[in-house]
Amino acid sequence: MDIRLKRQHYDVGIYGWWGHENFGGCLTYFALERTIKNLGYSVLMIQEANGLPGRYNIPDNCIAMSHALKEYDCAPQTDYKDLPKYNDICDKFVIGGDQLWNYNIPFVRSDCFLDFVRDDKIKISYSTSFGGRDHYPPQWHLNQVASLLRRFDNISVREDYAVDIAKNIYNAKATQIIDAVFLPDKNEFLSLGEAANCALPQNYLVAFILNPTKEKRHHVELIAKKLNLNIVCIPDAAAAYHAKFNEVFDGLQIMSPLSVSNFIRAYANAKYIITDSFHGTCMSYVFKKPFNVYFNESRGADRFISLMNVLQLNERRIKETDDDSQILNNADIGFNIDWKTADKNVKAEKERAIQWLKSSLKTKQPGKYPSETVTPEAQKLLSNCDFIKIRTLATLLRDYGIKHIVLSPGGRDVPLIRMFEYNEYAFKLHRITDERSAAYFGLGLAAQLKQPVACVCTSGTAASNYLPAVTEAYYTGIPLIMITADRYGVFLNQGEDQTIPQKHIFDEVIKKSVSLPEDAGYYNEYQTRRDISDCILEATHNTNGPVHINVPVNNITIGANVPREYWKLLQTIYPHILRASFVDGTKNMLRWVDTLKKSQRILIVYGQNAPLDDAQIAYVNDFCKRYNCVVVTDHISNFDNAYTLQPYNMLNKISQEEFDQKLAPDILITVGGKRLMNDPLTFKIRGSKKNIRHWAVTPDGKVKDFYFKLSSVIESSQDYFFEWFSQQATDSSNNMLFFNEWNALNEQNKLPRPISNGYNAHYVQKELCKLLPANSILHLGVGQSFFDIRRYELNKNIEVFCNMGTNGIDGCTSTFMGQCAIEKNKLCVLLVGDLSFFYDMNSIWNKELSKNIRILLVNNNGTDLLRSHNLKAISSVHNTIAEGWVKSTGFDYISARTFEEFDKLLPYFLSNEPDKALFFEVICD
Repeated sequence: MDIRLKRQHYDVGIYGWWGHENFGGCLTYFALERTIKNLGYSVLMIQEANGLPGRYNIPDNCIAMSHALKEYDCAPQTDYKDLPKYNDICDKFVIGGDQLWNYNIPFVRSDCFLDFVRDDKIKISYSTSFGGRDHYPPQWHLNQVASLLRRFDNISVREDYAVDIAKNIYNAKATQIIDAVFLPDKNEFLSLGEAANCALPQNYLVAFILNPTKEKRHHVELIAKKLNLNIVCIPDAAAAYHAKFNEVFDGLQIMSPLSVSNFIRAYANAKYIITDSFHGTCMSYVFKKPFNVYFNESRGADRFISLMNVLQLNERRIKETDDDSQILNNADIGFNIDWKTADKNVKAEKERAIQWLKSSLKTKQPGKYPSETVTPEAQKLLSNCDFIKIRTLATLLRDYGIKHIVLSPGGRDVPLIRMFEYNEYAFKLHRITDERSAAYFGLGLAAQLKQPVACVCTSGTAASNYLPAVTEAYYTGIPLIMITADRYGVFLNQGEDQTIPQKHIFDEVIKKSVSLPEDAGYYNEYQTRRDISDCILEATHNTNGPVHINVPVNNITIGANVPREYWKLLQTIYPHILRASFVDGTKNMLRWVDTLKKSQRILIVYGQNAPLDDAQIAYVNDFCKRYNCVVVTDHISNFDNAYTLQPYNMLNKISQEEFDQKLAPDILITVGGKRLMNDPLTFKIRGSKKNIRHWAVTPDGKVKDFYFKLSSVIESSQDYFFEWFSQQATDSSNNMLFFNEWNALNEQNKLPRPISNGYNAHYVQKELCKLLPANSILHLGVGQSFFDIRRYELNKNIEVFCNMGTNGIDGCTSTFMGQCAIEKNKLCVLLVGDLSFFYDMNSIWNKELSKNIRILLVNNNGTDLLRSHNLKAISSVHNTIAEGWVKSTGFDYISARTFEEFDKLLPYFLSNEPDKALFFEVICD
C-alpha cells in the first residue's frame, strides 16, 4: 500500500480533477469530500490518472496539491492502466465537480466516466457538468460514453439543461443537483483560511478574474471608486494565465502568495466581489458578499445562467460592453442585495442534494441499468471511424423506413453484414449469393413493395455485377439503394486485390452517388450523415430510381470479438432530414403548416433576389402577417417590408450567448440565393446552442445544408411557398413578439463599429451609400467592395447585384457591362476593387458605352481583404493606375487622392451631368 493511503480500505473513492490548478475545483472537491465524510464514510481522493492524451504529471508543490495533501487522504497520481487496483481498496466511487463530461476539454477521457470501476461497485456522479448547452459530441465519443453512463447507479448533473443532454443524447437518466460548494457549513471553508499568510487592505473588493481584459479592469476600478473601496485582484490559480493577468492588472494589488487559504481569507473579509468565475460567484453567496458577475463565455456562459436561476440574482450581471454610464447608474452595483430568495432556494436544494447523496451511497441498485463493462476492444470499436459510418448508415436506413436489405457474401463487406445481422430485428434480410442476381432480386422486391430496397455487396467486380440491375432500375424508375463496400482510396491502382474504381461505377444510370469519408472527426461524421440522408431521399425524389452509397472499409475484422450489444443501432440521429413536396399532395404539406402556426420564433433568411413585382411582394407580406416571423435581408436581397431587418452591424456586435438567449429561432427558413460572403448570421446559426430546425425552400428540392442544421427541404418556388402557406393560415396572425426582440436589439446596435477615420475604402463606401440616388443599379465587385458595404444603409429603391454564386473576382466588371447593355435608363454604378478590376480589364474594351455607366474603382494597390496575412502572393501589391487603359477605351476619367478631391468629385460622378460613361479612380490607403 502506498504511504499516502492511511488505511487499507475506504468506503468511498472520489475521482476527479482536484489536483488541477483551479480554485473553484479545489473548493468543489473539498466540499464534496467533507460532505461525504460528514455522512459517516471514509473517503479516498483518487487523483486523475496519467498515461492518456491531454494528461500531464501534477507536481506535489502546486497550489491544488499543496492544499490536498494537507486536507485529504489522497492517492498518488498513477497510470491509467493501474486504476483498476482501486476496486480492491474502495467500495463506492464518486465522480463529480466541474466539467468532467465536457468533450471539448482535451483531458476528458473514459476514466472520467469511471470505466475502470467494476460492475459490482456503486458508481455515482455528483453534480457533474457537460459544459454548455451546445453539446453535440462526435459519434465515437457518444458511442463510448452512452455505454459508460448506463453503468452508473445514480447520475446527478449540475445544470438544469444537462438533464436533457443526458436523456436525449446519451439515453441516461439524470437528476439536477446543486454544486457541492453549497453543501458544507460556511465554517468548514473558514477553517481553510486559518493558515492564510497574505496581506490585505481595509475595506476592499475582490476582483477574481479568470479571463482578464482591459474592459474588466476599467470596470473594476470604476466600481471600486463608486463604492469607495480598495482593490485586491486574484487571478486563476493556473500559472499559465498569470502573465496576461499581471499585464492587465499591473499597478493594482494582486493577492500574494496564491493559495487556497489566502483565497478563502480574501473572500471572507472582502466587502464586495467582482468575478467572471462560476465558483467565484458561488463563493460570493457562501460568504454573503455583494457581487457582480460577468457570464464567462469562453468558459461556458450557460453554467452561470443555470446558477442564477437558483440564486434569483440575475440583476447582478454586468457585461464587458457596459459603458461608464451603465456602470455608474446601475442600481444593482452596490451593497443593496437581498439574499432571502437565494437562501430559500439554496436551503431546499441543499437538503435535496444531501438526501440524494445519502440514498445513492447507501446500496447498490442492481438492474437499474444494463451492466456494460466497456472493454478496451469495445472502446476501440466504438471510436473506429468505419464502424461509426456503418452504424450511421444502418440507423438511417431504419429511420427512413428501409426494411428490406439484400445481402451478398464477400470479405470487404463483413462489418456491414455484421451490423445488419446483429440488428436483424429492425430489418427483413435476404441473403443472395450472386451479386448480379441479388441486385435483380432487390429490383423485384422494390417493384412489388413500391418502396426502396437496399442491396449490400463487397468490393471489386462484385460491385460491377450490380450494373445490369442498376441500369434496369434507372430506366424503369425503381428505387434501389446500392451499398458497395470498398477499400480506401490509397490502394486504388496499386495492385491491391479486389480494388477497382467504385466511386463512379454507375455513372450515367444512377440518380445520385456518394462515397463516404475515410476519416474521423466532426466534419466527416457530419458529411456521412448528410450524404447518406441525401442519397436515401433521392431514391424517391420526383421520379424513383437507383442511388449508390460507396463505403470504404479499412479493416474488415473490426469488432469481430466484441459482444453484439455494442453493434446495436443508434437510438436516433439528429437532425433527420425530411423532404416536403407539393408533388406528394397538399395534404402532406399541412404538417409543415401546422408546425409554423405553433411556432413562436421563425426567422426567414432572404438571400440574393431580383426585385419583386407587386403580386410577389403581396405573397411575402401576407405570409409575414400570418406567422410569427422576422425577415433578415442584406443589400442583394432587393426586398424590404414591415418585417425586414438588415442586422449586419448588430450581429457583429452581440455575443453568441446573447444571440442564443434573445434571437435564436426555433425554425429558420431560407429562400432565394446566397447572402453576401462572411455573413455574421451564418456563424451565429452554426454556433448556436439552440435546437434550430432549418427549412430550405428550393425549387430543385436538393439537399443543401449551409447552416449544418437542415431538417426539411421544401421543394417549391419561393413565390408559391409564400402564397400557399399564407393561404393555409388565414386564422392566425403574427404576434410581433419575435420581431420586436430582433428590432429592439438591432436599433441598439445599428451604428457600425468605427474601423478607421482614414481616407480609405471604408470612407469611400460610406459616402457612396449616402449619396447614391434612388432607382439606381449598384453592382458590387467581389472582395472588399461587398464585404463592408453592409455596414451602411442604402436607399431601399436601389437595385443591388453581386456575383455571389462562387464569390470569384474574375468577372465582376464584365457582368456589370452586360447589365448596362440592357439597362439604358437607370444610373448603373459599379463599386470595384483594384485587383478585381485589373483581373478583368478586357471588360470595358470594345463594349458599347452609354452615359448612364459609372465605375468607381477603389485602388489601394492590392487586395485589402486579405492583406493582413502579410503574404506577397496573397496581397498582390502593385503600383498600377487605371487611367491610361480607361481613357483608351472611351471612358471619361476622373481621380481622387485626398478627402477633399473625393468629396468634391463624388456628387458629379453620381449626377446626370456627365454626357459619357464615367470612370472614377479613388487612390487611397
